Amino acid sequence: MTQTTKGIKPNCLNLRYDEVMANSKHLTILYGENQPASRQRLVELIEQSKNSGYQVHHLEAKQLTQAELEQVLGRNSLFDAQQVVVIESLHSLPNSKNKNQLIKLVAGEANSGQTHLILWEKRDLTATMLKQFPTAQVEFFKLSKAMFRWLDQVGQPAKTVIPLMHQAIDQDGAELTFLMLVRQIRLLIETKSGDQPAGPPFMVSKLKQQANYFTLDELFNLHLKLLTIDHQQKTSGSNLSLPQALDLLWVLK
Repeated sequence: MTQTTKGIKPNCLNLRYDEVMANSKHLTILYGENQPASRQRLVELIEQSKNSGYQVHHLEAKQLTQAELEQVLGRNSLFDAQQVVVIESLHSLPNSKNKNQLIKLVAGEANSGQTHLILWEKRDLTATMLKQFPTAQVEFFKLSKAMFRWLDQVGQPAKTVIPLMHQAIDQDGAELTFLMLVRQIRLLIETKSGDQPAGPPFMVSKLKQQANYFTLDELFNLHLKLLTIDHQQKTSGSNLSLPQALDLLWVLK
């Protein structure tokens, strides 16, 4: 297994398309919490596949069965064109017989099949997960340390939070910074409500400590404000840029 690590601007480090497609085992895995960067890379690979004459089949794992995947992998086009099969969020499925069968099929095709496969995962994958695909070309899209430093300080005074937020924006972009804040607030709401989010013990412990900086009403109110910002950004309902809207969020908190 070959792995490369990428941040928000992966183009300068990416393997050339012909190198990816020439991979004798035909499997590329894109994963990591930096979803804008990994999504951009996926779009690039799909466009390059089409431009190179490949047929592209784009599948959502949550709607996929073993029989359906077998059919796609065994499909030959009228013109016998090579195909690329993209599967999204396979490792985000709940543990089940179907998930295990799908992973087995992908691993088998990667080792001996003729189809080029791309797995796109919106989450981090463990070493155990990756070991199931020993011949894959793996590209890891990680978050910056600035992002984690900022998320850990959410709940602190604006004079602390805003500079750290801008460091995260500089490193990972405003869109990803916003998405990670929404995720963090949702985790804090879950924690404050008495539920335990999925994750390693150290993460759960940090969330419990951080949740103490808020009341549950404050968290719900903050989440509502984030939804409003999201709607305004998508509908041009505000003259503020996303970084400016986030600045104002903390100033008025």
